[in-house]
Amino acid sequence: MPIMKEQDFKKHISQKQFSNLYFIDGEEKMLVGMYTDALVKKLMGTDLPEFNFHVFSSDCDVSQVSVACDVMPFMCDKNCVKIVDLDIDSLSTDDVDAYVSITKTIPDTSVLILSMTTRVEDAKPSKKYTKIRSAFEKNGVVADLSRRSELSLEKTVCKWANECGSKISPINAAKLIKICSNDLNILHSEIEKLSAFAGEEEITDEMIENLATKNLQARIYDLFDFVIAQNFDKAMQTLDVLFYQREDPIAILITLSNAYVDMYRARVATESGVDLKIFADEMAYKNRAWVLSKMQKVSKRISTIAMRDSIDAILDLNERMVSVTINPRVEIEKLISRLILISRGDNNE
Repeated sequence: MPIMKEQDFKKHISQKQFSNLYFIDGEEKMLVGMYTDALVKKLMGTDLPEFNFHVFSSDCDVSQVSVACDVMPFMCDKNCVKIVDLDIDSLSTDDVDAYVSITKTIPDTSVLILSMTTRVEDAKPSKKYTKIRSAFEKNGVVADLSRRSELSLEKTVCKWANECGSKISPINAAKLIKICSNDLNILHSEIEKLSAFAGEEEITDEMIENLATKNLQARIYDLFDFVIAQNFDKAMQTLDVLFYQREDPIAILITLSNAYVDMYRARVATESGVDLKIFADEMAYKNRAWVLSKMQKVSKRISTIAMRDSIDAILDLNERMVSVTINPRVEIEKLISRLILISRGDNNE
Protein backbone atom coordinates (compact mmCIF):
# COMPACT_ATOMS: atom_id res chain seq x y z
CA MET A 1 0.00 0.00 0.00
CA PRO A 2 1.35 3.51 -0.82
CA ILE A 3 2.86 5.56 2.02
CA MET A 4 0.23 7.95 3.36
CA LYS A 5 0.83 11.61 4.18
CA GLU A 6 -1.25 13.48 6.76
CA GLN A 7 -4.36 14.28 4.71
CA ASP A 8 -4.60 10.79 3.21
CA PHE A 9 -4.10 9.15 6.61
CA LYS A 10 -6.71 11.43 8.19
CA LYS A 11 -9.17 10.43 5.47
CA HIS A 12 -8.27 6.76 5.89
CA ILE A 13 -9.07 6.89 9.63
CA SER A 14 -12.35 8.75 9.13
CA GLN A 15 -13.52 6.23 6.51
CA LYS A 16 -12.85 3.32 8.92
CA GLN A 17 -11.39 1.15 6.19
CA PHE A 18 -8.90 -0.32 8.61
CA SER A 19 -5.79 -2.36 7.91
CA ASN A 20 -4.32 -4.93 10.28
CA LEU A 21 -0.94 -3.18 10.36
CA TYR A 22 0.09 0.43 10.94
CA PHE A 23 3.57 1.95 11.06
CA ILE A 24 3.15 5.59 12.11
CA ASP A 25 6.28 7.74 11.92
CA GLY A 26 7.52 11.07 10.60
CA GLU A 27 9.33 14.27 11.44
CA GLU A 28 6.34 15.90 13.21
CA LYS A 29 6.10 13.93 16.45
CA MET A 30 2.98 15.67 17.77
CA LEU A 31 1.12 14.48 14.67
CA VAL A 32 2.44 10.94 15.17
CA GLY A 33 0.97 10.87 18.69
CA MET A 34 -2.22 12.66 17.69
CA TYR A 35 -3.06 10.37 14.76
CA THR A 36 -2.11 7.27 16.74
CA ASP A 37 -4.67 8.29 19.37
CA ALA A 38 -7.25 9.07 16.68
CA LEU A 39 -6.73 5.66 15.07
CA VAL A 40 -7.06 3.82 18.39
CA LYS A 41 -10.21 5.79 19.24
CA LYS A 42 -11.81 4.92 15.89
CA LEU A 43 -10.82 1.28 16.22
CA MET A 44 -11.67 0.66 19.87
CA GLY A 45 -13.91 3.53 21.01
CA THR A 46 -13.33 5.85 23.96
CA ASP A 47 -13.67 3.12 26.61
CA LEU A 48 -10.72 0.90 25.79
CA PRO A 49 -11.48 -2.80 26.45
CA GLU A 50 -9.34 -4.41 29.12
CA PHE A 51 -8.86 -7.72 27.31
CA ASN A 52 -8.43 -6.48 23.76
CA PHE A 53 -6.20 -3.41 24.03
CA HIS A 54 -2.52 -4.12 24.65
CA VAL A 55 0.18 -1.44 24.98
CA PHE A 56 3.91 -2.19 24.83
CA SER A 57 6.93 0.07 25.36
CA SER A 58 10.24 0.41 23.50
CA ASP A 59 11.94 -2.63 25.04
CA CYS A 60 9.04 -5.09 24.70
CA ASP A 61 9.53 -8.80 24.08
CA VAL A 62 8.52 -9.77 20.55
CA SER A 63 7.11 -13.09 21.82
CA GLN A 64 4.68 -11.20 24.08
CA VAL A 65 3.68 -9.00 21.14
CA SER A 66 3.03 -12.10 19.06
CA VAL A 67 0.84 -13.61 21.79
CA ALA A 68 -1.12 -10.35 22.14
CA CYS A 69 -1.73 -10.26 18.37
CA ASP A 70 -3.27 -13.72 18.54
CA VAL A 71 -5.86 -12.79 21.20
CA MET A 72 -9.42 -13.10 19.92
CA PRO A 73 -11.80 -10.13 20.36
CA PHE A 74 -14.07 -10.41 23.39
CA MET A 75 -17.26 -8.33 23.27
CA CYS A 76 -15.72 -5.98 20.68
CA ASP A 77 -14.90 -6.00 16.98
CA LYS A 78 -11.12 -5.80 17.09
CA ASN A 79 -8.12 -6.77 19.18
CA CYS A 80 -5.62 -3.88 19.18
CA VAL A 81 -1.89 -4.04 19.96
CA LYS A 82 0.06 -0.77 20.19
CA ILE A 83 3.84 -0.49 20.53
CA VAL A 84 5.14 2.96 21.42
CA ASP A 85 8.66 3.85 20.23
CA LEU A 86 9.91 0.35 19.54
CA ASP A 87 13.73 0.46 19.76
CA ILE A 88 14.22 -1.18 16.39
CA ASP A 89 17.97 -0.61 16.14
CA SER A 90 18.53 -2.52 19.41
CA LEU A 91 16.67 -5.61 18.18
CA SER A 92 18.52 -8.78 17.33
CA THR A 93 18.35 -10.12 13.80
CA ASP A 94 16.04 -12.89 15.01
CA ASP A 95 13.69 -10.35 16.63
CA VAL A 96 13.56 -8.28 13.42
CA ASP A 97 12.65 -11.44 11.49
CA ALA A 98 9.99 -12.23 14.12
CA TYR A 99 8.34 -8.82 13.63
CA VAL A 100 8.42 -9.32 9.86
CA SER A 101 6.77 -12.72 10.38
CA ILE A 102 4.01 -11.13 12.49
CA THR A 103 3.16 -8.79 9.61
CA LYS A 104 2.54 -11.85 7.42
CA THR A 105 0.52 -13.91 9.90
CA ILE A 106 -1.47 -11.43 11.99
CA PRO A 107 -5.15 -12.50 12.26
CA ASP A 108 -7.82 -10.46 10.48
CA THR A 109 -9.37 -9.73 13.89
CA SER A 110 -6.24 -7.97 15.22
CA VAL A 111 -4.57 -4.62 14.50
CA LEU A 112 -0.88 -3.98 15.27
CA ILE A 113 0.24 -0.35 15.54
CA LEU A 114 3.87 0.79 15.73
CA SER A 115 3.87 4.43 16.83
CA MET A 116 7.26 6.20 16.66
CA THR A 117 6.57 9.29 18.78
CA THR A 118 10.18 10.16 19.68
CA ARG A 119 12.38 8.58 17.02
CA VAL A 120 14.75 11.10 15.43
CA GLU A 121 14.66 11.03 11.65
CA ASP A 122 17.84 9.61 10.13
CA ALA A 123 19.35 10.74 6.85
CA LYS A 124 20.00 7.06 6.17
CA PRO A 125 17.78 4.73 8.26
CA SER A 126 19.30 1.47 9.55
CA LYS A 127 18.75 -1.83 7.75
CA LYS A 128 16.69 -3.12 10.69
CA TYR A 129 14.38 -0.08 10.61
CA THR A 130 14.03 -0.29 6.84
CA LYS A 131 13.25 -4.03 6.93
CA ILE A 132 10.46 -3.69 9.50
CA ARG A 133 8.99 -0.57 7.91
CA SER A 134 9.04 -2.24 4.47
CA ALA A 135 7.18 -5.26 5.88
CA PHE A 136 4.46 -2.96 7.25
CA GLU A 137 4.31 -1.09 3.94
CA LYS A 138 3.92 -4.33 2.01
CA ASN A 139 1.25 -5.83 4.25
CA GLY A 140 -0.40 -2.79 5.82
CA VAL A 141 -0.22 1.01 6.11
CA VAL A 142 2.77 3.32 6.65
CA ALA A 143 1.88 6.89 7.68
CA ASP A 144 4.67 9.43 7.18
CA LEU A 145 3.70 12.58 9.08
CA SER A 146 6.02 15.39 8.02
CA ARG A 147 6.10 19.06 9.02
CA ARG A 148 3.11 21.13 8.03
CA SER A 149 3.40 24.05 5.62
CA GLU A 150 3.93 27.51 7.06
CA LEU A 151 0.37 28.56 6.15
CA SER A 152 -1.06 25.48 7.87
CA LEU A 153 1.10 26.15 10.93
CA GLU A 154 -0.12 29.74 11.13
CA LYS A 155 -3.75 28.57 11.11
CA THR A 156 -2.98 25.99 13.79
CA VAL A 157 -1.27 28.57 16.03
CA CYS A 158 -4.22 30.97 15.67
CA LYS A 159 -6.62 28.13 16.52
CA TRP A 160 -4.64 27.21 19.65
CA ALA A 161 -4.63 30.82 20.83
CA ASN A 162 -8.42 30.95 20.53
CA GLU A 163 -8.72 27.68 22.45
CA CYS A 164 -6.59 29.19 25.22
CA GLY A 165 -8.95 32.18 25.47
CA SER A 166 -6.62 34.61 23.71
CA LYS A 167 -5.95 35.45 20.07
CA ILE A 168 -3.04 36.07 17.72
CA SER A 169 -2.88 37.60 14.27
CA PRO A 170 -1.60 35.54 11.32
CA ILE A 171 1.36 37.93 11.03
CA ASN A 172 2.39 37.38 14.65
CA ALA A 173 1.72 33.65 14.32
CA ALA A 174 4.19 33.63 11.42
CA LYS A 175 6.74 35.52 13.52
CA LEU A 176 6.36 33.05 16.39
CA ILE A 177 7.02 30.16 14.01
CA LYS A 178 10.10 31.84 12.57
CA ILE A 179 11.79 32.65 15.88
CA CYS A 180 10.78 29.53 17.83
CA SER A 181 10.31 26.47 15.67
CA ASN A 182 8.07 24.74 13.17
CA ASP A 183 7.73 21.87 15.66
CA LEU A 184 4.11 21.59 16.84
CA ASN A 185 5.03 20.51 20.36
CA ILE A 186 7.24 23.57 20.85
CA LEU A 187 4.69 25.93 19.28
CA HIS A 188 1.86 24.58 21.44
CA SER A 189 3.94 25.15 24.58
CA GLU A 190 4.79 28.70 23.49
CA ILE A 191 1.15 29.55 22.72
CA GLU A 192 0.04 28.28 26.13
CA LYS A 193 2.69 30.46 27.80
CA LEU A 194 1.90 33.57 25.75
CA SER A 195 -1.87 33.12 26.16
CA ALA A 196 -1.48 32.82 29.93
CA PHE A 197 0.33 36.16 29.89
CA ALA A 198 -2.04 37.87 27.44
CA GLY A 199 -5.24 36.64 29.10
CA GLU A 200 -8.19 37.61 26.94
CA GLU A 201 -6.11 40.18 25.05
CA GLU A 202 -4.33 39.67 21.75
CA ILE A 203 -0.79 38.27 21.76
CA THR A 204 1.33 41.15 20.50
CA ASP A 205 4.62 41.43 18.65
CA GLU A 206 6.20 42.80 21.85
CA MET A 207 5.02 39.81 23.91
CA ILE A 208 6.51 37.41 21.38
CA GLU A 209 9.81 39.31 21.34
CA ASN A 210 10.10 39.41 25.15
CA LEU A 211 8.58 36.07 26.19
CA ALA A 212 8.97 33.53 23.39
CA THR A 213 11.89 31.12 23.63
CA LYS A 214 13.93 31.73 20.51
CA ASN A 215 15.61 28.87 18.68
CA LEU A 216 19.30 28.81 17.87
CA GLN A 217 18.86 30.30 14.41
CA ALA A 218 16.71 33.17 15.68
CA ARG A 219 19.19 34.07 18.43
CA ILE A 220 22.16 33.94 16.07
CA TYR A 221 20.32 36.11 13.56
CA ASP A 222 19.83 38.57 16.44
CA LEU A 223 23.58 38.34 17.05
CA PHE A 224 24.17 38.93 13.34
CA ASP A 225 21.91 42.02 13.40
CA PHE A 226 23.86 43.51 16.32
CA VAL A 227 27.18 42.85 14.56
CA ILE A 228 26.02 44.54 11.36
CA ALA A 229 24.65 47.44 13.45
CA GLN A 230 28.07 47.57 15.18
CA ASN A 231 26.40 47.25 18.60
CA PHE A 232 29.16 45.54 20.57
CA ASP A 233 27.33 45.41 23.93
CA LYS A 234 24.16 43.81 22.53
CA ALA A 235 26.21 41.35 20.47
CA MET A 236 28.13 40.20 23.55
CA GLN A 237 24.92 39.95 25.62
CA THR A 238 23.39 37.70 22.96
CA LEU A 239 26.56 35.61 22.85
CA ASP A 240 26.37 35.24 26.65
CA VAL A 241 22.86 33.80 26.31
CA LEU A 242 24.01 31.33 23.66
CA PHE A 243 26.82 30.02 25.85
CA TYR A 244 24.55 29.98 28.91
CA GLN A 245 22.20 27.74 26.94
CA ARG A 246 25.19 25.50 26.14
CA GLU A 247 24.82 25.87 22.40
CA ASP A 248 27.46 24.05 20.36
CA PRO A 249 30.19 26.54 19.29
CA ILE A 250 30.46 24.88 15.87
CA ALA A 251 26.69 25.22 15.41
CA ILE A 252 26.97 28.91 16.33
CA LEU A 253 29.65 29.45 13.69
CA ILE A 254 27.81 27.52 10.99
CA THR A 255 24.54 29.39 11.58
CA LEU A 256 26.37 32.73 11.69
CA SER A 257 28.13 31.94 8.41
CA ASN A 258 24.74 31.00 6.90
CA ALA A 259 23.44 34.44 7.84
CA TYR A 260 26.32 36.10 6.01
CA VAL A 261 25.85 33.80 3.01
CA ASP A 262 22.13 34.71 2.91
CA MET A 263 23.07 38.39 2.95
CA TYR A 264 25.68 37.90 0.21
CA ARG A 265 23.13 36.05 -1.95
CA ALA A 266 20.60 38.85 -1.44
CA ARG A 267 23.27 41.37 -2.53
CA VAL A 268 24.20 39.38 -5.64
CA ALA A 269 20.54 38.87 -6.61
CA THR A 270 19.80 42.58 -6.17
CA GLU A 271 22.85 43.73 -8.15
CA SER A 272 22.01 41.24 -10.91
CA GLY A 273 18.42 42.49 -11.13
CA VAL A 274 16.97 39.08 -10.22
CA ASP A 275 13.60 39.01 -8.47
CA LEU A 276 14.09 37.71 -4.91
CA LYS A 277 11.05 35.43 -5.09
CA ILE A 278 12.38 33.76 -8.22
CA PHE A 279 15.86 33.57 -6.68
CA ALA A 280 14.45 32.01 -3.48
CA ASP A 281 12.67 29.34 -5.54
CA GLU A 282 15.81 28.56 -7.53
CA MET A 283 17.88 28.28 -4.33
CA ALA A 284 15.22 26.11 -2.64
CA TYR A 285 14.65 28.51 0.28
CA LYS A 286 11.01 27.37 0.49
CA ASN A 287 9.52 28.71 3.77
CA ARG A 288 12.77 30.62 4.48
CA ALA A 289 12.26 32.98 1.55
CA TRP A 290 11.54 35.81 4.00
CA VAL A 291 15.22 35.72 5.02
CA LEU A 292 16.33 37.09 1.65
CA SER A 293 13.93 40.03 1.88
CA LYS A 294 15.28 40.86 5.32
CA MET A 295 18.88 40.50 4.16
CA GLN A 296 18.28 42.76 1.20
CA LYS A 297 17.62 45.60 3.66
CA VAL A 298 20.42 44.65 6.04
CA SER A 299 22.98 44.40 3.23
CA LYS A 300 22.76 48.16 2.63
CA ARG A 301 24.81 48.69 5.81
CA ILE A 302 27.88 46.74 4.68
CA SER A 303 30.07 46.53 1.59
CA THR A 304 30.44 43.44 -0.57
CA ILE A 305 34.15 43.25 0.34
CA ALA A 306 33.24 43.34 4.04
CA MET A 307 30.77 40.47 3.52
CA ARG A 308 33.47 38.34 1.91
CA ASP A 309 36.01 39.19 4.61
CA SER A 310 33.48 38.33 7.31
CA ILE A 311 32.71 34.92 5.78
CA ASP A 312 36.45 34.23 5.48
CA ALA A 313 36.95 35.11 9.17
CA ILE A 314 34.17 32.76 10.28
CA LEU A 315 35.41 29.90 8.12
CA ASP A 316 38.96 30.43 9.37
CA LEU A 317 37.86 30.08 13.01
CA ASN A 318 35.66 27.09 12.18
CA GLU A 319 38.64 25.33 10.59
CA ARG A 320 40.84 26.02 13.62
CA MET A 321 38.17 24.83 16.06
CA VAL A 322 37.93 21.42 14.39
CA SER A 323 41.68 20.97 13.97
CA VAL A 324 43.34 22.34 17.13
CA THR A 325 42.44 22.75 20.80
CA ILE A 326 41.34 26.31 21.58
CA ASN A 327 39.00 28.07 24.00
CA PRO A 328 35.81 28.36 21.90
CA ARG A 329 34.21 31.14 23.94
CA VAL A 330 37.28 33.36 23.87
CA GLU A 331 37.82 32.76 20.16
CA ILE A 332 34.20 33.46 19.24
CA GLU A 333 34.23 36.66 21.32
CA LYS A 334 37.36 37.73 19.40
CA LEU A 335 35.59 36.83 16.16
CA ILE A 336 32.57 38.98 17.00
CA SER A 337 34.87 41.93 17.73
CA ARG A 338 36.64 41.38 14.42
CA LEU A 339 33.34 41.12 12.51
CA ILE A 340 32.19 44.43 13.96
CA LEU A 341 35.47 46.05 12.87
CA ILE A 342 35.05 44.57 9.38
CA SER A 343 31.50 45.92 9.28
CA ARG A 344 32.88 49.37 10.08
CA GLY A 345 35.34 49.06 7.21
CA ASP A 346 38.39 48.38 9.38
CA ASN A 347 39.79 44.91 8.58
CA ASN A 348 43.10 45.30 10.38
CA GLU A 349 43.73 42.21 12.51
